[in-house]
Amino acid sequence: MTGIEGKPVAFTMTDSQILQETFMEDLNNILNTGEIPNLMLPEDKDKVQNEIRTNVQDPKKVETND
Repeated sequence: MTGIEGKPVAFTMTDSQILQETFMEDLNNILNTGEIPNLMLPEDKDKVQNEIRTNVQDPKKVETND
């Protein structure tokens, strides 16, 4: 529901939660680019974008897929 309800969100992760090396790759991608490649199927991503689009309508901002 992040972004849809407009509530602030915090992310914390401890070393005991790192069960696989790929978790660190995903975390690194989040910190460096703001996203995890191939995290969602395209149709799921479209659904989230459409939900957010209805809540965010700022005429000063240009709409993009990012």
